Amino acid sequence: MDFLMNIKIKQVLAGLLFSTLALGVLAADDHPAQAMVVNSTSQLIDVLKTQSDRIKNDEAFLDEQIDKFVVPYVDFNTMTKLAVGKSWKQADAQQRVDLVNEFKALLLNTYTNALTEYSGESIEFEDFKPERRDDRAVVRSTFKQASGSTVPVLYKLREKDGWLIYDIEVDQISLVTSYRTAFSSEIEKGGIDGLLKTMKDKNANS
Repeated sequence: MDFLMNIKIKQVLAGLLFSTLALGVLAADDHPAQAMVVNSTSQLIDVLKTQSDRIKNDEAFLDEQIDKFVVPYVDFNTMTKLAVGKSWKQADAQQRVDLVNEFKALLLNTYTNALTEYSGESIEFEDFKPERRDDRAVVRSTFKQASGSTVPVLYKLREKDGWLIYDIEVDQISLVTSYRTAFSSEIEKGGIDGLLKTMKDKNANS
């Protein structure tokens, strides 16, 4: 399977992963990592409910909401490093900056599209369970689709100047692991520059 088809599949997955940040909240715990995920969710869902027409017609407004309620809580640097995997060591300083910027754009383009499709789905958060490391946390939830089916969703966070999301799993499928498969294939064909070109082309057409 070629990279672009792979990326399309991963974008569908990413849309589900990241769209869970924008869904209705039914329960929460008071651990700071869980509170962060729940709070950003509840704030954004309020915007989705009250500004639905504007969101569908005003791209700049939607971008502003994403910058306010999503971007500050995602560790795009760590997420990119994990997605690129062992090939991260091959990248020079500028390539690493470019990789982070392009991967961030790829994810947020998908997320922006997902928000415009919001139709009242919900997500229920489970009670928080401490991890062995105090600087790591997992927020567990269940995504409830309009059809009535449910999907387990895990947010993985680490404390780094506050709690930040560095990976998300949907039904035991990791976002960074899924992208790593596609990225590895592209790097084998064209190196880091080849991966960057493909991401840049994809983002330019989004």
